Amino acid sequence: MKAKSVFLVFAILALTITGCQTPQATPPPTSEPVAVEPPTNVPPPTEPPPPTETPVPTNTPLPTETPKPTNTALPEGTLFRDDFNEELQPGWTWQNENPSNWTITDDGWLQIVGEDNFILDGGENLQKNMLWREVPSGDYVITVHIVTKPNTDFQQTAIYFYENSENFIVINRGFCDHCGGNGIYMDYRIQGAIGNYKLLTEATDIYLRLEIVGDVISGFYALQPDQWERLGRFGNYFDFKQVGLGVSNVDPFGKDSDVVGLYDYFEITLP
Repeated sequence: MKAKSVFLVFAILALTITGCQTPQATPPPTSEPVAVEPPTNVPPPTEPPPPTETPVPTNTPLPTETPKPTNTALPEGTLFRDDFNEELQPGWTWQNENPSNWTITDDGWLQIVGEDNFILDGGENLQKNMLWREVPSGDYVITVHIVTKPNTDFQQTAIYFYENSENFIVINRGFCDHCGGNGIYMDYRIQGAIGNYKLLTEATDIYLRLEIVGDVISGFYALQPDQWERLGRFGNYFDFKQVGLGVSNVDPFGKDSDVVGLYDYFEITLP
């Protein structure tokens, strides 16, 4: 009887304690999203740089023209050559130039129209269109190919070794009435001593040459290429510094027709 009472007392106490505990209510769902904290130490996004402007292309420069060579490669033994193509090679000097009476033709000839004054009559500052260049030291040969048709006294197309009216050597295709007319003439005056050589010919297309070897100066002509004949020779008594080209008319009255001299080429070579 006593045991049942104790059991009942404990049962009542257990129910009382259980009934006194209030269960925690579940929070109602909210409609607002829960804020999420951003991660730390992440750099903020940067804005992309604005696009750069593409530069406007400039005009492509045109290629520069290759300058024309002043002289092509020369064969062995050739010191200088001018074929008179379009312009004179460097090194020439005009004396008393008259541009209206000389030209380089389209087919490559130096053309000089002779005027009345003459370098060999003592008026070395008067003849027009004398073309000069320096000569080398030692032994050498000057060669030209010319075309001309003189028909009056002292018209000539020539090459000169010239220092002054007392010291010169000239070989030319000319005309001399009291010498026989048309011909190839070689005249010289060295320290007052005068001499000349001649070959009468009507040929209008010829080659002329002046050669210095040691103490001898020689003049040559050819009516065909490389068929050289000696016209004259004498001692080399003067140290010439320049060689010249020139065409003269020598008409003191201005009545004679002008003579035209054409130079195909000019060349300086070793003997």
